[in-house]
Amino acid sequence: MKIKSIDLLLLFLICAFGIILRFYNHSFDDLWYDEVISFWISNPKITLKESFANHNLVEVSTFTYHFLLKYYFQLFGYSVEAGRIFSSIFGSLAILSVSYLNWQIIKNRSFLFAAFLISLNIFLISFSQEMRMYSILFFFSSLSLIFFLKTLENNKILFFIAFLLSTSLIVLLHPFALILVFSYLFFLSYLFFKSKKIFLNLIFSNFTILIFSIFVYFYSFGEISANDRPEYFWMTNPNLKFYTNFYFSSFFGSRIMGLIFLFTFFYLIFCFLKKTKKFDSLKLFLIVIFLSYSLPLIFGYLFKPIMVNRYIIFILAPLISFISVLIYELDKNKKFFLIIFLSILTFGNHFTEQTFKQFIKERVVSKPEYYKAIKYIHESDFDNFILKVRKMKSRDGTIKAIDHYISYLGKKNNFNIQLVNIDNKDIEYLWHLCLQDFNGKNCNVDNFNRDFEVIEKKLFNNIELKLIKLS
Repeated sequence: MKIKSIDLLLLFLICAFGIILRFYNHSFDDLWYDEVISFWISNPKITLKESFANHNLVEVSTFTYHFLLKYYFQLFGYSVEAGRIFSSIFGSLAILSVSYLNWQIIKNRSFLFAAFLISLNIFLISFSQEMRMYSILFFFSSLSLIFFLKTLENNKILFFIAFLLSTSLIVLLHPFALILVFSYLFFLSYLFFKSKKIFLNLIFSNFTILIFSIFVYFYSFGEISANDRPEYFWMTNPNLKFYTNFYFSSFFGSRIMGLIFLFTFFYLIFCFLKKTKKFDSLKLFLIVIFLSYSLPLIFGYLFKPIMVNRYIIFILAPLISFISVLIYELDKNKKFFLIIFLSILTFGNHFTEQTFKQFIKERVVSKPEYYKAIKYIHESDFDNFILKVRKMKSRDGTIKAIDHYISYLGKKNNFNIQLVNIDNKDIEYLWHLCLQDFNGKNCNVDNFNRDFEVIEKKLFNNIELKLIKLS
């Protein structure tokens, strides 16, 4: 079945709308801590060895994303805007890849509904505007699923190579991508027991990736499960509230939206439990979704918590494809009702979010206001500042990363401010800058060897400034 011209036009309009939402105001906010360290590590003006050393100071995961970002900066210029555009590009491409994944399963108009849900997904839009790996991880995870299914369907060497490359890349990007590898192996086992089919190339390649990843992540897993570094380990196991929505509230924009999509998901599983024999690929999707929750939770309860919603961002591809495909298998009335109902809610929910509000009134800041804080310091009578840093993997690395970003903003805007050493006896006044995105609300002035007096206090979004007089 070929795609009709009218459907191609609709797909173009849906993609265009999603691209606008991802690129418009993509650099409105200043960076938050994770982006600050990515910007510092990927500085193209330092050597690859220095970037790798900086990465190991402050990160636990692999160097892959920062390696790619570093050479992207070399090609397109070193700026915050360029770094965020890198994510926006892959976030936009993912609209097409997931809609194609849907088309590959069943060649009907459900791919348009999948494209619509991906295009307007608030969770994906937000990560398409961050200088982090997650939009890239999501895009290449969808490619991995596409080429895994294509290799099963038509064992061409080109499809297999594409599968091998995309899967290897996502595993090198983030350890949670190993969940897809485990899912493939489970699914291949299912196919063997069901029809005695053996796909040796896929079995061998997945095991090879798995074994290779053990060496890649040996150090990282050691860091995660270590008991002697609790001072910077911030993750906790999910509370009871998690089990009422399984991050669906984050994935779809609000608690009510999350519950509606969660109920729809379970309803479709219930309705088509037997009919999914028609769609073996949907069983793969269910395996991916199940393992994406169960494996991190088991690890967290046995060792240390590792479950975070953005770490399993890739499940949105199989989840939305699953919902889209099976809604189109319902009878006409139910199908029409669910498509209209979910479309209206998905579109309407954006009127409560900055994605739509920003077009009619000023966008609300959601990340630390570095620019306003350092401008305030610059315009004051005192241009020296210190940083409060607590419970981080490397205090020195964190300070260097933040100072690098502040210096970047300072040079860009001609602000004359300076990070100083508190032990400098010639300094009488300085600003105490506390970033609340990693320090929390505890912005007390501590670790001073001198008496001091707080002269002024100024608050910005996720930043507290205090002017201190030293005795």
